[in-house]
Amino acid sequence: MRPRKVGVTISPVLGISTSLLMSVFLFGCSTTNKALVEGAPAVSATAANEAKASTNNLPPPDLVAVKEAVKRVFKNSAAVDTTRDRSFVAGDFNGDLSQDIAVIVKPEAQRLAEMNEEYPAWILRDPFGSLEAKSPRLRIAVDDVLLAIIHGYGTEGWRDPQATQTFLLKNAAGSSLETRSLKEFVAANQSKKLPQLRGDLLAESIQDKTGYLYFADATYAWYDPETFTGEPPKRRGHGDQKMRQ
Repeated sequence: MRPRKVGVTISPVLGISTSLLMSVFLFGCSTTNKALVEGAPAVSATAANEAKASTNNLPPPDLVAVKEAVKRVFKNSAAVDTTRDRSFVAGDFNGDLSQDIAVIVKPEAQRLAEMNEEYPAWILRDPFGSLEAKSPRLRIAVDDVLLAIIHGYGTEGWRDPQATQTFLLKNAAGSSLETRSLKEFVAANQSKKLPQLRGDLLAESIQDKTGYLYFADATYAWYDPETFTGEPPKRRGHGDQKMRQ
């Protein structure tokens, strides 16, 4: 029996064989499915490296620029606490490859009502407070010393005029404020139980206890290597609708 010939249909318009079109289609589907299965990253490695390089090339933060960023967010209701040896540090604390600034601020006594308005332009949190949804609403007192973390926007980071997403933390303004690189921190603590870390950490001493603040989605949480037992429960709270960038 002679082998049966397989016919190839030629498109009269494009002059491309049907079999060739089918091969291209199947190859495209195969590639797409593979990407979905493997979970293709939202940001390419090249883009991430370029963003990281841009962040690393930014100049160190200076008081004038930090004051401008604080005024952008808080207007005239809070100011940088300049009485400390170190009142601000920079780092990528939420892990989005844009440089953030953590700065210790004090509320202006004459504008305390603005700091406690119902829908502020920042997210007020207490890393050491209750996570219960029915807990009393956080309020700022005139003698509070607060830690503001202004998330960066784009290649200019926290200096960009559009950088307004801010977490304002009660009871979290300690001493010896420093930035700990995510990569270096994980490498140095491989033998310890760690939370799910997304960005750099803030090292400081609060009430004679040394630990680290880290970004945990809807809040900043405290990590003490000696007492850590697990991640805090996720929650939404007052001011979350203001998260934007």
